[in-house]
Amino acid sequence: MKKLCSFVVLAVGCSALVHAGETTQHHRMDEVVVTATLSETPVKEIPAAIEVITREEISEMGVETLHQVLTEAQSVNLEPVSGRMSTARLRGLNSSNTLVMIDGMRLPSGFQDKVDMGEVPAGLIERIEIVRGPGSALYGSDAIGGVINVITRKPTDEVEAWVSAQYGESRHGEAENTGFDAGVSGSSGSLGYVIAGSFVDKGRFDFDTEDWKTDGDDKEIVAGAANLIWQAGDNADVTFGVTYADAEREGIRPKRKKENDWHNESERFTGRVEFRSGLTPNSSLLLRAYRSEYDWRVSLTPTDGSKPEIHNVDQATDQFEGRWTGLILDRHKLTAGIEYRTEERKEDGVKSEIDNLGVFLQDELTVTDRLNAILGLRFDDHSDFGSVYSPRVSVAYRFNDYLRLRGAYGEGFRAPSAFELYSGSPYTIRRILIPNPDLDPETSRTWEVGADIDYGVLTVGLTAFRNDVDDMIAEVFTGRYEGKKPKIPVNEVRNIAEAMTQGVELNVGLKLGYGLFLADELTLLEGENKTTGEELLYVPDVSNVVKLSYSNPSIGFSGNIRLVTTGSQYTTPDVKTDTYSIVNVYASKSLTDRVRLYTGVDNLFDEEVTDGYGNVYGPGSSGTFIYGGLSMNL
Repeated sequence: MKKLCSFVVLAVGCSALVHAGETTQHHRMDEVVVTATLSETPVKEIPAAIEVITREEISEMGVETLHQVLTEAQSVNLEPVSGRMSTARLRGLNSSNTLVMIDGMRLPSGFQDKVDMGEVPAGLIERIEIVRGPGSALYGSDAIGGVINVITRKPTDEVEAWVSAQYGESRHGEAENTGFDAGVSGSSGSLGYVIAGSFVDKGRFDFDTEDWKTDGDDKEIVAGAANLIWQAGDNADVTFGVTYADAEREGIRPKRKKENDWHNESERFTGRVEFRSGLTPNSSLLLRAYRSEYDWRVSLTPTDGSKPEIHNVDQATDQFEGRWTGLILDRHKLTAGIEYRTEERKEDGVKSEIDNLGVFLQDELTVTDRLNAILGLRFDDHSDFGSVYSPRVSVAYRFNDYLRLRGAYGEGFRAPSAFELYSGSPYTIRRILIPNPDLDPETSRTWEVGADIDYGVLTVGLTAFRNDVDDMIAEVFTGRYEGKKPKIPVNEVRNIAEAMTQGVELNVGLKLGYGLFLADELTLLEGENKTTGEELLYVPDVSNVVKLSYSNPSIGFSGNIRLVTTGSQYTTPDVKTDTYSIVNVYASKSLTDRVRLYTGVDNLFDEEVTDGYGNVYGPGSSGTFIYGGLSMNL
């Protein structure tokens, strides 16, 4: 309650903003991103598959969390895991092969070593940069499939304040949802600041009342973020930043043939300080230190009054890094960096610690006016498995003003986590998981080729890729527990297999005129365990998002219709879901230049989408969901 009161004070203390009504493409060729190269680089100069989701686009989806945003991102598939978490998978690879960051900082994992996309409120997000393809040459472990970097709001030159409120519920009268966002941003002298807060309250729903569990739990998220930037000189600044989120869930769960009141609470905190300096007109220096903490707790209280079962996970990451970027001989933009990271984990009293030292060098090379390349190499030394090198080569050739061809090869790795090495999961109902301190890292090889066309009203991007993963870390069945517990499976974490994913990504944008814009993002995907020949789980054979949007600034109206298709996929080794499509609609009307009303419907035709959307918190997963809201700007 204290946290909620603090949020209300923040909301009242801030006046209000409305999101812009202009419809925006996922990225424009002249847009600048930072995740792909660690420095501000135009998209048109990067030989990689990149998606940028802007704040305007997020506002025009009516979503409340990062998880909901990613349901319509290209080549991102969401997987449900124990604890009602939803994790992101890029290009069909495991969620542990996708590096998730906030403002360039790693998010520590929680229960069963997962990073929950449903714990990051959308109201704190300025934009999301998704780089598909191996990122280990820059980021080290976990970036085999790519990188999702959530960038929070930054200070503005002029003072702005905003507040917005949203309410919705399903057509079945369940899953009631209330959300608020508020904040203030501006600059005063040499100090820039932004403070933002978010509150989301999602009600439970239960379609099957006979299975001793709620289909959707009560969920509440209170979150905030702040960035202070001090201009320490003409070419230097110091940034202090924090993000915080507290999530609580309540529902019903069965265990040991008993009905239990299930309560889960998690807290996430990240704090950083960084120094940036322009050493010369063509070189800069960054020094940064940050700490990320994640505390997770769950309790199962039997309804018959017997003793509750309680479990805790605490994980903390400390990282210190420095990097230099400079232009050499007018053709080589070099980035050199070093970082040291420690990760501490405690799960039900079992403590573990690992550390990693990484050094990398990248050359953004302009060969000719039409040909450019990025060459990267990173060395990592891990406290538990030793050393590994991660190279990457990317090349792009521009034939003319309209056509660009690109290709890339990269190698990546994923270090076994403290959860897999030391703690495991000895208590969950689905299986007992035994850790393995002798694990080797997963390693990967990725090839991709692509083409980009920018022809006035038409933009097209096409990419074909293949990932090969060796020493895949997986669970191996070793028997069943014979103690007091029911005879549930006992698995051990082992390096067992080779895996492969491959596919084709196509995105098309077409300006139709009269304020209309048509976009399509199609992914054809397949994944295989090459040792057993079985298909990988949560790898849909097709994913497609078609969006028709309309914008008329003169009357202050905008809207869109989105057709989201998810292909068939295995969600367990024996269950394969069918292909389905859902329709989402959204409309917005500006009452004044400072006040906007909006409304929307997710899953217009009431499709059942729980498996395909990764969990019960995806848009429309509770059936047809109707919402509306108000945003204001001062």
